Amino acid sequence: MVGPMTDPTTHPPASQLARRLAVAVAFLLLGSAPGWGQSTADPGRPAFDVISIKPTEGFPRNSGFHGAAGGVLNATNVTLRFLISWAYDLREDQVSGGPAWLDTSRYEILAKPVDSDSADHPESSQSQELKRLRTQSLLADRFHLVLHKDTKLQPIFVLTVARNGPKALHKSTGENRDSFSNGHHMECHHISMGFLAKHFLANQTGRSVIDQTGLDGDFDFTLDWSPDDAPPSPVADATSPAVSFPPLFLALQDQLGLKLEPQKGPVEVLVIDRIEKPAEN
Repeated sequence: MVGPMTDPTTHPPASQLARRLAVAVAFLLLGSAPGWGQSTADPGRPAFDVISIKPTEGFPRNSGFHGAAGGVLNATNVTLRFLISWAYDLREDQVSGGPAWLDTSRYEILAKPVDSDSADHPESSQSQELKRLRTQSLLADRFHLVLHKDTKLQPIFVLTVARNGPKALHKSTGENRDSFSNGHHMECHHISMGFLAKHFLANQTGRSVIDQTGLDGDFDFTLDWSPDDAPPSPVADATSPAVSFPPLFLALQDQLGLKLEPQKGPVEVLVIDRIEKPAEN
């Protein structure tokens, strides 16, 4: 199962304007993607054919997705805000509005497409995008979700290359994207800097992260850091020496030669206008 991963810096006005313009253009392109908009009904959007939705009573940590081939969505003990954010490829804090139960009621959802026995493997980026679109249809049809897009000027981070250049980023020779994180150690294979910024660093920092490293292609690398809420390191002894790692920001710079710079920029947001609890089946 998987769950979902400063010192102010000034820039010349022209450089800052160019950065903000690039982010705004990217948002406009994302805003025109399928699934965005106020209408829940979209006949052209892919949908699941068999859907089971049941409310659950479980612990928040025991939630997420089971890996499933064939484009199957197998979610356990998930909130609707989590599912909406996943379906639209955003963080949970980028989904605003909605009733209080959006964050407290949890569901077990099993949804299958008619061609679930086909070679629609979960490790494929194309199949993941197709599953997200089908989940958008599920949310519209079964939860009567209506939403609209908006932008807010918020603090963000920009991922750049540190002064001495990148390090320990090995050009990937594999074909399958794979990443694993346990909260203080991360192993990545065939991962781009854009993926690192959007899908890991944004979740870790709670802000949108824009990749401006200029490093193209996919890389293999590891990263070790100490979470902000980590307990004190154990006392070292002769048989079990204590191992401590720096906080995430310093670990990025020391181990990978990358740097997070704070800025402000437009952040895409989904605003929920309507959502209903589904009938149990």
